[in-house]
Amino acid sequence: MVTRRNMLETIAVGCAAASATPLIAAACKPAPAHSALCLPAHACDCHSHVIGPYNRYPMVSSRVYTPPMASVGELRSIHAKLGIERSVLVQPSFYGTDNSCLMDALSELGSAAKGIAVISSNPSSIEIDRLRAAGIVGIRINQTGGIKEMPVLKRVLERSAKQAAELGWHVQAFFPLKIISSLADVIRASPAPFVLDHFAGADSTGLDQDGMRSVLEMLIEGNTYVKLSAMYHVSAPSEYPGMRELATAFLNANPHRVLWATDWPHTDSRKVTGRDRDDISPFYPVDDRNLLANFFAWVPDGATRRIILVDNPARLFKFAE
Repeated sequence: MVTRRNMLETIAVGCAAASATPLIAAACKPAPAHSALCLPAHACDCHSHVIGPYNRYPMVSSRVYTPPMASVGELRSIHAKLGIERSVLVQPSFYGTDNSCLMDALSELGSAAKGIAVISSNPSSIEIDRLRAAGIVGIRINQTGGIKEMPVLKRVLERSAKQAAELGWHVQAFFPLKIISSLADVIRASPAPFVLDHFAGADSTGLDQDGMRSVLEMLIEGNTYVKLSAMYHVSAPSEYPGMRELATAFLNANPHRVLWATDWPHTDSRKVTGRDRDDISPFYPVDDRNLLANFFAWVPDGATRRIILVDNPARLFKFAE
């Protein structure tokens, strides 16, 4: 039985080992823009977006912000610079349940990309067939400006988990860490795998945050994944203080349930005085090479990096060998 004491003891040992473990050489593909970073073949960025053109893919009127455009060509360019071969594109909130931009981007990228869609509560079989044919492998629950009542949110999770299980997909969501304890029973009972985005909604204040214990227990149990991504929302570049401790805790709980992502192109939905919803909200100025370098520092073991960058995404997102 997992207890708070033995969990934290294990985490402490893992943190110490992470700082002492030497870099293990492994067959790798050097990132062209950073020769010190060697990525294994088929390394995957598990969370990115393609946006626009505006006149072809209109955004929903209920959106809370308007991002700049970000093309398939730009995504390919940044991945080439990092040495990344595979991508997972995620449907953003500002497109609602219209997955047209996502599916068209997947068509351009081909078999090296998979997608996570936002779907209605009762999609037609024709729509599901279109999504499946496009390379969709998961359902995203977008909560931007969304559901406040916990009973309603739980019903949405249960419905999405049932849909995903029937399709052989998984569920992906971003919740603040503090509410994950309230959702833990639903997530644990999910008949489909469940992915918690962006450090499971944790901030940089350490392992005693409300909800962290639930996340670590769910990782150990094995039906839940956590994504190392978007730490620039809660910590400062370029060192991102506090995030290594969280990453080590997740890895120590279960490295086979950890994913990594750039979250490119780093959209910014914050409310800014004087900025209207229809005004362009600039991207965060994030150095993607630095994101990868931090990941290498947190995971010095080449075999473990391969598990996170290649094996876990291949299994969850159903990439062909």
